[in-house]
Amino acid sequence: MDYVTSRRGKGLSNEPMEVSYEDIMRIWRISDEEAELVRRVTESSYRGESYYPDGKPGIGKLANERHAFYKEVLYRDPKTSGFVMQYPHGVIINQARRSSYFRGENQIYPRSVASLHRSLAKIDDERDRQLYRFVADMRIAEFGIFLCRTNIVRFWAQNYGTVLFEPLAQHYGLETKWLDITNDFSVALFFATCYWDRATKSWKPLTKEQTERSEKSKYGVLFHMPAWRADLEMSMMYVGDGRCERMGNVILPIGFQPFMRCHSQYAYGICQEEPFALQDDINFEKLHFRHSEKLSREVYETMDGGRKIFPQDGLDDFQDVIESIRSATAFSREAFDYAFEGNSFFQDEEEVKRELARCTVFPEPVTVSDTHPVQISRQRLRKLNRRYEGFSIEKAYGIKLMTRYVYKGNPPVAQDPAD
Repeated sequence: MDYVTSRRGKGLSNEPMEVSYEDIMRIWRISDEEAELVRRVTESSYRGESYYPDGKPGIGKLANERHAFYKEVLYRDPKTSGFVMQYPHGVIINQARRSSYFRGENQIYPRSVASLHRSLAKIDDERDRQLYRFVADMRIAEFGIFLCRTNIVRFWAQNYGTVLFEPLAQHYGLETKWLDITNDFSVALFFATCYWDRATKSWKPLTKEQTERSEKSKYGVLFHMPAWRADLEMSMMYVGDGRCERMGNVILPIGFQPFMRCHSQYAYGICQEEPFALQDDINFEKLHFRHSEKLSREVYETMDGGRKIFPQDGLDDFQDVIESIRSATAFSREAFDYAFEGNSFFQDEEEVKRELARCTVFPEPVTVSDTHPVQISRQRLRKLNRRYEGFSIEKAYGIKLMTRYVYKGNPPVAQDPAD
């Protein structure tokens, strides 16, 4: 799907555009049709079909082998769930690619940036900001250490692909520099029309009373970027060795991960080393819509009250552990080493420890020791591990792992200096 603004004869800008209930229904219908298309392409790939003129069964055969190759690589592979690819951030088992990326927010916010940057913006002193970032990295490290105690995470890393600990931490409530994006319109629409009720610990549709509180709360927001534009941004952002050449919002796949929340939300993400608000990114169009209880209730019921995108995957039994990590001020040496290695501000380890101990940003001094702050009983871990005994990604997620070999040419032959 192309930009909505282009259908109205408008060019790209950072000015929001109001869309109607009918516009939203049209986009939703297109998204559902595309979901069905990629499902059919995926099933075709699993059957071993191709576009080559090889005399074998298959739909959409092409007489020209070169054209068939291009369609295989540029059309079939991206639209096949389970296709494994190497990216700058790791080896990813992709979900089927669709034509658009979205982010939904249930009211108008001044700046849509990653959760870590929202907190950093509230701190005036640069040194305190760096200490806060350092602690956020230690919390992510402790979350990763916790996950590595589970059999499924170790099994995944050995057999399937990269475990993206920081995006996983983001999806389970920790502050990170990743901003959530999805390629499923219904997921974005859910977050734009529903809210998390802390009292009942459940998702609920927005009510008229809530949306009429202010001018900003009257509107939901949908950020949208076509996939072709996202591809162009990625091609301009990265050089051959995966280094980022310039600042921008590059959308990266999260794909299938251990535990189910990420792929249930058709998760993609933007890794924001520095904050770049979507409101300032001209590549995203800003679609504002007037809230209605009818739409909120319709989306809420379609998404089964949020259960379709927040499945029971075992980690829900460890919310107390995740919450303690989210607010931790005591850390292991292992977590400290992870944060120190990734930082470019502090040069001396002992200096950082002293600074953390007297930093007033946190409710109590931040400490580092040789023990992990979160203690989990073996019984609880065994229960989680039993849940994933005999895990097969094909059976559990209903996909097949697919790949395509790439020819990189012969390595250069070393020349004798005497020649």
